[in-house]
Amino acid sequence: MALKGTLRDFGLSDIFQLISHQRKTGVLRLEDKGKSVSVAFDEGKVVGAESASARTQEKERVGDILVKSGLVDTARLDECLQEQKRTAKKLGVVLTEKNYLTEELFRAALAFQIKETLYRIFQWSSGTYKFDATKVEYDKHFISPFPAEYILMEAARIIDEWPGVQAKIPSMEIVFDKISGAEGKIVRSSDLGKETGGDEDVSFDTIGEEKPKSIEGDRTVLSAAQEKVFDLVNGKFSVSDIAYRSLLGDFEACKILTDLSGFGLIRPVKVPVSTPKTEETAKETRRRKGVVTLLTGLFFAGILIFILFSAIARSGGKLNLLAQVTSEKAITIRQTIVNAQKQRLMLALETYRLEKGSYPLSLDDLVQTGFVIDSDISYPFEEPYRLEWSDKGPIIVPPGDQP
Repeated sequence: MALKGTLRDFGLSDIFQLISHQRKTGVLRLEDKGKSVSVAFDEGKVVGAESASARTQEKERVGDILVKSGLVDTARLDECLQEQKRTAKKLGVVLTEKNYLTEELFRAALAFQIKETLYRIFQWSSGTYKFDATKVEYDKHFISPFPAEYILMEAARIIDEWPGVQAKIPSMEIVFDKISGAEGKIVRSSDLGKETGGDEDVSFDTIGEEKPKSIEGDRTVLSAAQEKVFDLVNGKFSVSDIAYRSLLGDFEACKILTDLSGFGLIRPVKVPVSTPKTEETAKETRRRKGVVTLLTGLFFAGILIFILFSAIARSGGKLNLLAQVTSEKAITIRQTIVNAQKQRLMLALETYRLEKGSYPLSLDDLVQTGFVIDSDISYPFEEPYRLEWSDKGPIIVPPGDQP
């Protein structure tokens, strides 16, 4: 019986467990919405994973990761790729022979490629799969096979924790910077022995990462991974840049950045404006923006008409609205306007997300990008509304109110 079908009928976890238990060797190919991923197995263990897009038909290879991570520049990579063609040597061998990279770093880049590709496909909810039993070649010197059980455990952890992390970091293009004096608020892992005289007991959690500990009242001990991310925060690198340069991946980098932000060490400073990648995407964005804008106008107009007719009806049909509205009615009308304005701002936030790919960091960003005008973010108050975040997403909070 051939191992193929749809992910709706047979889940990815079940597929991995089946391949693992039967110690199969071959390539699992998955496709969904123009994306394709190939996962190589050797006796039930993962030894490779590559992804590609139907739009480009280009795979993200380890060379791309080396450049994005800043480990090797483009010129040196091209030089090594040319020598690889001439000598038929593995890329890792060429890079290490030229002392452009250590073996340890090349192994880390390969592991990063495999794990990031796998963790992303575990977020798929649809698609097709097909497993071909065939001989698999891989660089055994640089790649250590990953047990399927390890992949499944880590994928489950990421899927469980990712929504909470993503609520705090909704875009991979957010840029963080260190808060003034942050360096003085931390103790580095490498210096911990010196700080404590070698007697400090550093605890570890179930996956082996050091838990942050406060010493001397106001300083925080950073784990090795937290220290690596902290050093990469510079007001220029985006979250995506840090994920690559640390070789920790999207989830771990985001999680650590939220921890560092919670420690009061870093803060977000900007979200670069992204533009649609294709004309087709641009047209779809404009269409969606037009629909949302139309619905916003109709909704807001409907609320105002409702208020007007309600006031007229209660005043016996007289049109002198201001003269007839009592204090209690004024409060009711004001609250209705506030609720309508909050809905309008929420629709503007959704429009922004559709066009830019993520929510703005503040309501001022809506004004600067032309989604609303300046008075919209405060009407009918003198002070502006606030943008708060919850596990379910953004919340518009009137001045003085609690979220």
